[in-house]
Amino acid sequence: MDELSWVQKVFIDRADLYLEIMNSTWSEGEQIARSIAELLRDNGLDSGRVLEAFCGNGRVAIPLALQGYDVLGFDISLPFIQDARLKAERYRVSERARFVVSDAREIDATLRGESFDAVVIVSTSLGYYDSMTDEAILRKLRSLAKDGAILIIANTFHRETPSWSQCNRVFQRYGSLVLMEEIRFDPLWSRLFSKWILLRDDGEGNLMKELEVLTDMRIYTSTELAEILRRAGWGVDSIYGDIRKREKFSPPCPYLSLVAKAIQTTD
Repeated sequence: MDELSWVQKVFIDRADLYLEIMNSTWSEGEQIARSIAELLRDNGLDSGRVLEAFCGNGRVAIPLALQGYDVLGFDISLPFIQDARLKAERYRVSERARFVVSDAREIDATLRGESFDAVVIVSTSLGYYDSMTDEAILRKLRSLAKDGAILIIANTFHRETPSWSQCNRVFQRYGSLVLMEEIRFDPLWSRLFSKWILLRDDGEGNLMKELEVLTDMRIYTSTELAEILRRAGWGVDSIYGDIRKREKFSPPCPYLSLVAKAIQTTD
């Protein structure tokens, strides 16, 4: 994982910090899960097996299980998966929400023989690699999906967002954690670089640095992502902005959501 040293730092070495962020945004995961369930039902899937890629600590997978789906989530981070399993027990859905550790680039081997009615990807996880690797991951996910299976990519960042052309500084609070983020966009290679500084508020007005890391993500246009999906065996059916609102996609919205179907394979 040398080419993704920031993933190692944020999601594995200091998983405790990112778990705090995910726990503080659990209600957001529940909202996303409700919208995903609505889209699945609108596409004729009232129940069935759902695979969530890059599932984190289950903040979407567990609410989906509560909606009646059998969910299997995978993530590269063992601490995230351990926390997800504990939460599945706490929410009493451990029989319908299972979690495994896997690198997305090896998921076809990890889940060999499994078959799913739907695949879900939440946030900008695909952009961690280059476009060839992202396409290979989507192809592997297609190999685990039934013909006609539904793919939902929810609330990923996209290239059309006008603000990427500017340098932005963002401050966000997650409980006692404060995230200071400095964003720089490379328009030539369509990569988003963010310097994350995570600070701990001790409650007395003092901020202590917990982590500083530079993240690097590939940001796609809606057209680019649709083309990659088609080459990987998925045909896009519909496009949205923020999936929680089921809003029409338009560039001012920082989020892009897609619903696609697994293209039938020919023997």
